[in-house]
Amino acid sequence: MIPDSQFFSTFLNMNHLADEGTGWLFLPGMRFEDTQAWWKDGPRQSPHEGVDLLYLADSSGQRQELPKQALVPPLWDGEVIAVFGDFLGSTVAVLHPVIDGQGWRLVSLYGHVHPLMGCGAQVSAKEPLAEVACGTARGASAPPDHLHLSLGWLAPGWPVAELGWPGLWSNPGIRLIDPLAPASDSAQALIG
Repeated sequence: MIPDSQFFSTFLNMNHLADEGTGWLFLPGMRFEDTQAWWKDGPRQSPHEGVDLLYLADSSGQRQELPKQALVPPLWDGEVIAVFGDFLGSTVAVLHPVIDGQGWRLVSLYGHVHPLMGCGAQVSAKEPLAEVACGTARGASAPPDHLHLSLGWLAPGWPVAELGWPGLWSNPGIRLIDPLAPASDSAQALIG
């Protein structure tokens, strides 16, 4: 079973937003398995591998963008197993000490960030892992700066070099799961 995560409250506290954020807001196309792009007209090349976090609801229900270069905690404690480039910054992969019944390990990927930790670093769910990147890829179809978060089960012994975009859906070494799914019977979403 996947443990509950304090990601949302830690994210708010880390970015001094504790009195302002009451939940994430999503446009069509920002959620797991969505096939529509949210930043342009048209479809995605493949279903969305995770969720895109850009908007928070404030205490009055108004939509607020994430602060520039917002600090990002990992979902749980773990080890940074990969850092690789993406079109808005870098992606950081963290392996967590959660194993399913077949030996698959829980892994989270944080896209469009500037890493604050390198490969092999032990990370705490209470400390910053990265900050949201101010992307360099710009143009009519480039999305605004946001955090992409993917979550999945990594096969035992699967090479870390196999983690990467855009082939995550077709990678037999990872089973993607919805980061907005409930973590346990408490029905709390993993990311708040």
